[in-house]
Amino acid sequence: MSSLSFSKKIAMRYLWSKRSEAFITIITVIAVLGVALGVMVLNVTMSIMSGFEVELRKKIVGNNHVQVLRAGGVIRDWQTVSKAIASLPEVKSVNAFTQHQALLSTEGRSRGIIIRGVEKDSVTAKEVAGYLEGGVKIDDLFVPQNVEVYLSNGEKEVAELSGVVVGRELARNLSLFRGETLSLLSPQVASSPFGLVPRFKRFAVTGIYKSGMAGCEESLAYVSLENAQKFFRTGDAVTGFDVQVHDVENAPQIAKKIRDFLNNGESGLRGGGYYAEDWKNRNSELWEALKLEETVYFIVLLLLIVLASFTIISALIMIVIEKRKDIAVMRTLGATTSSVANIFRFQGAIIGALGTVLGTIGGYGLAVALDKYGFQLPENVFPTTTVPVQMSFMNFLIVGLAAFLICCLSTIYPAWRASKLAPSEVLRYE
Repeated sequence: MSSLSFSKKIAMRYLWSKRSEAFITIITVIAVLGVALGVMVLNVTMSIMSGFEVELRKKIVGNNHVQVLRAGGVIRDWQTVSKAIASLPEVKSVNAFTQHQALLSTEGRSRGIIIRGVEKDSVTAKEVAGYLEGGVKIDDLFVPQNVEVYLSNGEKEVAELSGVVVGRELARNLSLFRGETLSLLSPQVASSPFGLVPRFKRFAVTGIYKSGMAGCEESLAYVSLENAQKFFRTGDAVTGFDVQVHDVENAPQIAKKIRDFLNNGESGLRGGGYYAEDWKNRNSELWEALKLEETVYFIVLLLLIVLASFTIISALIMIVIEKRKDIAVMRTLGATTSSVANIFRFQGAIIGALGTVLGTIGGYGLAVALDKYGFQLPENVFPTTTVPVQMSFMNFLIVGLAAFLICCLSTIYPAWRASKLAPSEVLRYE
C-alpha cells in the first residue's frame, strides 16, 4: 500500500468516528455545514451583484454601445457620416439623434428637461416603445396629434400638435396624462416687437414611459428627430449618433476604430473633429463603483468561509489529541511524518470539498428560486421591481476554488502538530 493510499484510508476512518468519538463527528458535520453555508451565501450574493450590474447596463446603456459626437456640438450632412460608420464590419446599426435643454411648462408649473430627438425606426425608439405604459405605440410620437386646446377667449379648438413622450416621474410631478398639452421653451431667443423672447412650442403628450430609472424619467423626454430639428432650428444637423456594435465587451476598441476612421481621411469625410465614447467610458465611475462593491462583498463574505475553517482546525486538533496513541503506534511501525501529516490534510480537504459542493448546489438552487419567484423591491429606488439574478459559471468556480483553498490551508497546523508527536513520549505511560 502506497503512502498516500494509507493516509487516505486512515483519514476516512478517523473522519467518521463512532461511539466514544461521536462528538468529533458532530464537530466535523458542523464544519462541513459551516463551509457550505459560507459558499452558498457568497454564490447567491455574487449572482445578485452580477444581476444588478446587468440590469443597470440594460437600463443605462441599452443597445447604444458607442456614441459618436463632433467638436462644436453639431454634425451636418449626417446621412453621409452615418453611412460611413455603418460601413465598418463591427457596427450593427447607426442612429442619429439630437439633444438639447429646454424648459417644460404646463398649468403654471415648469421643469428644466433634456429633449432628445430620435428617428422613427431607431434602436432608441424601440427601447422607449418597450417602456411605454398602457399599450401605447411609439408610432404616435412621429405623427401629428389632433387635440383640443383652449383659446385665449376660452373657446375650444382642435389643433394639430407634435408629440412628446415623457417619463413617469415627470408626469407624476407635473400631473401630466396622455393627450394633454404642454409647452416647451427653448434657450434660443427670437426677435419680436417686445424684444428678445424665448422660442416656445406646444406639444401633445403621446405616451409616458417607465424605465425604472427615476433620474431619467424626471429629466428626459423624447420627440421625433424632425420636430427637434425644427424647434431648435438646427436645420438638417444632428447632435450625434448612437452606434450598436456586435461585440459589446469590445466596444472601447471599436470606438477608437470609429474615431480614427472618421478623422484620418479613410472615410472620405472632410473636417474631422469626431470623437467616440463607448458605454464603459461614458459611465466609468458607475462601473468602477460596482466592481469595487462586488470585490468588497466577495472579501467580506469570504470571511464566513474563513470562520468555518476555524471549526475545521478545532475538529482536526481534537482528532489529533484523541488519536495520539494511534499516531504513536503508526510511527513506531514505520509511518513517516509526511504520511501522518497527510492523514489530516486529507481530512481537511474532504471537509472542504463536501462543504464546497453542498454550498455550490445550495447557492445555485437558491439563485434559481430567486430568479423564478422573485423578491419584491421598492419602486423608484432600484432599476427593477424584483431582485435581479445573473448566474455566472466563472463566479461559482472562483468561489468554489477559494473555499476549497481556505479549507486546505486550515489543515497546516493540525497536520504539523500530528507529525511532530514523539512516539516515545506518547507510549511511555500507556
